[in-house]
Amino acid sequence: MIRGMAINIHHRVGGWKSWVQLVRDSRFASALPAIIIAFAVAHLPVPDGLTTTSMRLLGVFAGVVMGLLTADYDMSIVLAVALLVLTLTSSFMCTTTDGHHIECDRCRSVYRGKSGHWHEYQCDPIGGSFDVAISGFSNKVAWLVFSAFHIGKAVEKTGFGRRVSLALVTSMGRSTLGIGYAVCLAELVLAPFIPSNTARGGGIVYPIVESVIASLDIDADGGENSTGGFLVMVASTANLLSSSLFITGMAGNPIVASKATSIFGIDFGFADWVIGASVPTLLLLCILPPALRLFLRPRVNFAQLSREIRRQHLEMGQISLNELKLCGTLLTCLVLWVGSPYFGIDATVVAYMAIVVLTLLDVLTWDDIVKNYKAWDTFFWLASFITLAEQLSALGVTDWIGNSLSQSLHESSPLVCTLSLALAYFFSMYLFSSISSHVVAFAGPFFAAGNILGCPPKLLTILIALFSSMAGVLTPFSTGSVAIYASCGYISQPRWFLLGLLSAVVIIGITFSVGMLWWKLLGWY
Repeated sequence: MIRGMAINIHHRVGGWKSWVQLVRDSRFASALPAIIIAFAVAHLPVPDGLTTTSMRLLGVFAGVVMGLLTADYDMSIVLAVALLVLTLTSSFMCTTTDGHHIECDRCRSVYRGKSGHWHEYQCDPIGGSFDVAISGFSNKVAWLVFSAFHIGKAVEKTGFGRRVSLALVTSMGRSTLGIGYAVCLAELVLAPFIPSNTARGGGIVYPIVESVIASLDIDADGGENSTGGFLVMVASTANLLSSSLFITGMAGNPIVASKATSIFGIDFGFADWVIGASVPTLLLLCILPPALRLFLRPRVNFAQLSREIRRQHLEMGQISLNELKLCGTLLTCLVLWVGSPYFGIDATVVAYMAIVVLTLLDVLTWDDIVKNYKAWDTFFWLASFITLAEQLSALGVTDWIGNSLSQSLHESSPLVCTLSLALAYFFSMYLFSSISSHVVAFAGPFFAAGNILGCPPKLLTILIALFSSMAGVLTPFSTGSVAIYASCGYISQPRWFLLGLLSAVVIIGITFSVGMLWWKLLGWY
């Protein structure tokens, strides 16, 4: 009997060790920090201004941010789990059949009305929570980005993006500065139509840069001050700067505009974004190549480069009919986007119309749209983030964080508060490996703090809008496109951090001088 008990205990211990080993070896282990953070935050003492429901939402949100940093799961999976947990725990703000807004876990509870009679909140805690969870999928911002991804697919499929990039390098690549400006211009031309900075930089511009480097027979062991280093730094930084110029330049940009609208009550659309960002961003794009050439001192064999680019250009042949159809559609989109206040057509409708037209013109097929997994993936996680952002505001979490941030600045003037919040937002990018995660985590709270401190709404909005992408210069892992360029090996990691910090000084200097003057002329403060 004793021997049987010993064998049983041995089997149980062995089984426990197997489970421990299984967890340790699985991807689940990478999610443990996120789970621990979510559970810990959700069970902290409830501070003034929040409720237990708010704390559960804040805990899940903190877990999402940690999960994006540490978990070996796709962003969409992390968010799907978050929405499921929040639905099952009724941790959203529901709307009753008679129009009351209450926390979902209070559905079907009773309350005393003004007349003294008792009533029941008519809503379903789980069903109502699920309705809230999927509400982001009807948000116009998510559909704008989704549509823009398919426009980007058309640019890639027709070869138009590659043709434009090669043409720019051909016409401008007679000097190191010329090559740098050609890369900047390629990013600038493609940015309004390709909302993924990683797809634009990594899928279209990077292959051109790689071809230029290959044509010059450059080795990654050639030293940090090599031509390869110059080209990847210019391309990487240009990708981030161009992302800040258009609301459609980066997937997280619409979130900034959406949060500004919900907190400040302002309409910060395509035209306002371009006008506000134009002067500082275009100036930075002009300064970028000579500044990096000064730091990296590249040397280029232009005769060899010219032959390689000419060869690639000849391989593409004449412009195709599909490219001409695409050009017409893109120009129409650009006119309608910029002139949206006059035409009265929402930017999302314009983008949606573009993919329908491109499909009818056979530039895209339905199979192209179905197989564009990046568009569907981004649509899912962006819609999920929008739901979280809206619920953080609805349950008072954003205002509570904003109050906490504003307490350290309450004695400063609104202008000083605005600049201080913008600086803190910029350098908080060091904590993130995703621009979109940074936007989702901090844009709302910083706007809420600015609202409490009386910051000029449009001034703080444009600063957060610009710094959301531009702050990516700080690290070699800030976003996918930067990581692609950093992995080339032409610049060491320490050197990249140093160049990033120097670039940050230039960006902040231009933004706080020329940018502030421009926004003063616009009457934004």
